[in-house]
Amino acid sequence: MTALLVALCAVPMVRAQVSGDPVVIGPRTVFADPPTDAVARRTDASASDSDLDVPYRLVDLLNIAVGYWDPDAPALDLFAGRFVNAGAFFRLDLRFRGVVNPPGSVDPFSFAPFRYGPRPVFGFVEIDMDEDIDTGGEMDAPQYRYLANVARFGGNVTLPGMRPRVALAGTAADDDPGTPPFVERSGEEFHLAFLGAEFPPQNVHFVVGDNDLHFEVGETWDITGTFFHRAHGYEPFSFAEGGSVPGEYMPRCTVRFDHNVQENVTRVSLVFPLTNLGAAMMRNRPVEANDQDPTNQASVLEALEDLTLSAKLLNQFPSDEPGAQMLSNWFDRDARRGLNVAAWRMTALLGTSYSLPDANAVRFVWTDVFPNVVRGDVDGSGRADLADATRVAAFIAESDDNDGLFDGRVRIPGFAANFSVADVNYDGFVDLEDIRLADRRGDDDDDGDIDLRDLARFQMCFGRDDADNAAQGCQRMDFTGDGLVDLEDLNELRGRLHGPGGP
Repeated sequence: MTALLVALCAVPMVRAQVSGDPVVIGPRTVFADPPTDAVARRTDASASDSDLDVPYRLVDLLNIAVGYWDPDAPALDLFAGRFVNAGAFFRLDLRFRGVVNPPGSVDPFSFAPFRYGPRPVFGFVEIDMDEDIDTGGEMDAPQYRYLANVARFGGNVTLPGMRPRVALAGTAADDDPGTPPFVERSGEEFHLAFLGAEFPPQNVHFVVGDNDLHFEVGETWDITGTFFHRAHGYEPFSFAEGGSVPGEYMPRCTVRFDHNVQENVTRVSLVFPLTNLGAAMMRNRPVEANDQDPTNQASVLEALEDLTLSAKLLNQFPSDEPGAQMLSNWFDRDARRGLNVAAWRMTALLGTSYSLPDANAVRFVWTDVFPNVVRGDVDGSGRADLADATRVAAFIAESDDNDGLFDGRVRIPGFAANFSVADVNYDGFVDLEDIRLADRRGDDDDDGDIDLRDLARFQMCFGRDDADNAAQGCQRMDFTGDGLVDLEDLNELRGRLHGPGGP
């Protein structure tokens, strides 16, 4: 046994990325999401997944990349160029596994989500540009954003600033940014939105394709529309004009859908001006002064300078209106601080559509989030362990009689709409299976099973006690909780070994 354990020490350890920490690759910043981690997280009131026909079209995000961009000929083609260390444009790329289609309409009165193909992508990528989680957010529809939905995926987030703002139950998003858990206050300045619409043919440029408005293998489309929005929480106090409502900053832009046959990956890209110099280069015209109007030359800087101006007015005439606190920190801030693309941070909530319109206007089945969560990590510590299992057990003890039965099982009525983070496997019940999923002692690499990699880690921890367990990351191998990693723990580990893929 000892020889086997020693040999297994050579097995490389793999640890799931859940923090959202970026990796700098040349002039780009890349945020990686685990591949093949897409799961269906319905949002309607159904009690089972038996009638949900989305497995074949789960939208699976692979990574997000962002950086300064230098187009070769901005007035002709924004997407031909290169990433650089500074410039007047930025480029944002989302890479998805397989073919992902532009989204069609999910409006119940014009329902055609599959207008452009069978695997449409819906959702939001939110961008915090000023490194301040207290500025920016969404008041009108926070239920469609990351903070309101990430707990559906079986855990809380590890990011300290966001952790207290995550909706741990379906009732937490109350459209009031002044009440905890502050789901509405995400810190975003802009977001890329895939909401679904009917694009008239003149809005689609078929770079590569057969012009049938059906996005297919190997095709490349450029679609013009209002995909890129400034955070709507700023609108009540903004001087921006030219939008559909006062204060709205929602300029027209072009998004490219490009499927690579060799990699079988769809890349969805946005190139947008950081300054009005970039906007002028796009139109081959002289630079215009910032005028808070996104219908002429629009840029990130113009939108952010509007926030500093609006915050100064708010400082002179304070308001207790909802959302005022989202703007106030811009009072003495240099708007150019938000142009440091390398410092931008991202969250993403992405998914697909139901096949039929819902009577209650439930529109989306979420399938992937970034940053990801550790399944079973209900307290946001970054690991699923005994503390999480204890929390799930406490939830059961407190709510066991909600359905009139004391059976160690809590039913969550309409669980998809009224979810709980304690329902780790998202089946509508909080029970012993959720406790088991939360108690991930022995699963050192957070891959959902206890296998030979974890056995190799146990060998490294064997013989350690409380004095160095924390420093060496060996707490998960102390099954008995006695402060030692010893033979008793080895016996427990052997009983739990079941290999990749689950028991």
